[in-house]
Amino acid sequence: MDAKQLFFERYRGFQEYPALLLDGLSEHQLRHSPHPALSPISWALWHIARCEDVGVNRLLTVGNQVLQDGNWSARLRVSDRCIGTGMSKAEVERLCAEIDLTELAAYRSAVTDRTESVVGDLPSADLTQRFDEEKLRQVFVHEGAGGLAAEELVEGYAGHTRGWLLGHIVLTHHFYHIGQAFGIRAMYGAANPW
Repeated sequence: MDAKQLFFERYRGFQEYPALLLDGLSEHQLRHSPHPALSPISWALWHIARCEDVGVNRLLTVGNQVLQDGNWSARLRVSDRCIGTGMSKAEVERLCAEIDLTELAAYRSAVTDRTESVVGDLPSADLTQRFDEEKLRQVFVHEGAGGLAAEELVEGYAGHTRGWLLGHIVLTHHFYHIGQAFGIRAMYGAANPW
């Protein structure tokens, strides 16, 4: 099994979790958090999709984000182009109050389709290439993807390989936030989906 096969095995396995997470929850439970220190489930799902969109389409390759190609900002009712890292509590609450949840599911699906295509076409040797700081600065700072945390993201990603990015942003990071979201689900008293 090569690195891309391993990636797809884990990535495709992840795709079942959002549906399990959402099962039986109300719109209120998706838009609000039962604890002030935790971001709502809708924010976690938006953040995961945004990170994947930027990571795969602007850092792993040099294409457009899915967000740009489908009028998604208007459809989602979210004008911010950042990935959400470093958002204030008020910004998170505003996003969760305004986001169109049906369009969020469609956006996540479109990002997944693009990731499958991009990674499938990517030569495995490209995964060993390291990021230079200027590429990261272009995406996180100049294009605004990093928001208030842009410089921290540049510093944190500099020197890593594309393979590391793929494993981190599209796997490890996803599972981290989906785990948080399942914790929120449990705090609401929702039944375990397994």
